[in-house]
Amino acid sequence: MANRQVQASSRWVVLALSFFMMIGFALSLQALPPLFEQIMQEVSFSNSQAGILMGAYAIPGIFLPFVVAYLASRFDMKKLIIAALGIMMAGLIAFSTAGSFSLLVVYRLVAGIGATVLVVLAPLLITMFFDQKNIGIAMGIFNIAVPLGTVIAANLFGSLGQLLSWRMVLFGVAAFLGAILLLVIFALSLPQKDGGADARGLSKEPAPKFRGSRSLWLLAGIWVLANFQLLAYVTFGPQFYQSFGLANQKAGFLTSLIMLASIFLAPVIGVAFDKTGRKKPYLLTGSVVILLAFVLLALHFPGLPLWAVALGIGFAPIPVFVFAHLPETVKPHEVGMGMGMLTIASNLGTTMGPSALGSILDRTGGNFTVSLLVLAAVSIVIIAFSLGLKSGNLQSES
Repeated sequence: MANRQVQASSRWVVLALSFFMMIGFALSLQALPPLFEQIMQEVSFSNSQAGILMGAYAIPGIFLPFVVAYLASRFDMKKLIIAALGIMMAGLIAFSTAGSFSLLVVYRLVAGIGATVLVVLAPLLITMFFDQKNIGIAMGIFNIAVPLGTVIAANLFGSLGQLLSWRMVLFGVAAFLGAILLLVIFALSLPQKDGGADARGLSKEPAPKFRGSRSLWLLAGIWVLANFQLLAYVTFGPQFYQSFGLANQKAGFLTSLIMLASIFLAPVIGVAFDKTGRKKPYLLTGSVVILLAFVLLALHFPGLPLWAVALGIGFAPIPVFVFAHLPETVKPHEVGMGMGMLTIASNLGTTMGPSALGSILDRTGGNFTVSLLVLAAVSIVIIAFSLGLKSGNLQSES
C-alpha cells in the first residue's frame, strides 16, 4: 500500500512538472505578439518580418523531434530537460538584449531549440508514469497548460510591457523558466534505464527501426490539420470579427474563446475517456462541431459568439485524444519516436496554417467566407482520418 501511494505521488509530481514546462513553453512562444508594437519602437522591422520571428520558434520543431526522441532513449531524460530549460532561458535573455532584427531571429531560433526538446519530452513523461486506465485525465490536465499560457500572455504581457518594458517581460519569462528548472532538479525522479549507457554502447544488436503504424500516420495527419486550423483561425480571427464592426478587444476575446474552452473542458474530457474507455466518439463529435461552426461563421449566420464558443468546444477533445491515443498506435519502445512525430506534425500545422489562410485572403480580396469554408473543409479530412484510426492493441494493424 505504501509503495502504491509513493508511486501515485510520483505520477502527480511528474504531471505537475510537465504542466509547468508547457506553460513555460506557451509563455515563451506567445510572448511576442502583445509586445510587437513596443519592440518595433526600438528595433525596426516590418509586419512580415514579425511573422518570421514567430515562425522561427517553430522551425527547430520540424527538424529536431526525432533526434530528441533518439537522445531520450539513449541518455538521461532529466539531464535533457535541464539542458532544454537552460537553452530556452539563454535564448530569451539574449533576445531581450538584442538590438537588431537578425539577432532577434537567431535568439528566437535558440529558444525554439530548447522548446522543441520540452514539447517532445513533457508529454513523454506522462506516458511513462500513467497507464491506459488513467492517461485520459492526465492528458486532460496536461493539455490545459498551453491554452492557459496563451491566455495569460495575450491578456497580460501587453500591459506589463507598457509598465515595465518589453525586455523586462522577457526577463520575467526567463525567470519563470528558471523556477521550473529548479523544480526539475530537485523534484523530478525518473526510473533508471535498463542496462545503462555502457551496456547499450557495447550491444552488437542494432536498434529496431521505427516505421510507425498506419494509425500513427493518421494520428499525425489529424494533428497537422488541427494545428493548421487553430493557428490560421487565431491569426486572422480578430480581423474577421472586426469586419463586423467589433472593437479590437472584443474581437480578440471572441477569437480567444477557442483556447479558453480547453482550459475548462480538457480535464472533463480526460475523465470521460478514462470512465468510458472510448475516445474516438469525442474526436468525431468535436470535428463535426468545428465543421458546422466554421460553415455558420462563413455564412455570417446570426449569433457570432455562439459559433465562437462552439469552435472552442469542438477543439477541446482533439489534443487530449491525440496524446492519449498515441500509446495505442506504437509499440512501447517507440513512444518517444511517436511523440517526436507528433511534435513535427504540430509545427508543420503551425507553420503552414497562417501563411496558407493569409494567401487565400490575399487572392480573394479578403473574402472570409471562402477562407472559413476552406477551414471547414479541413474538418472533413480530419473526420476521414479519424474513421481510419484503430483502437487497442497495435498488433491488430500488422
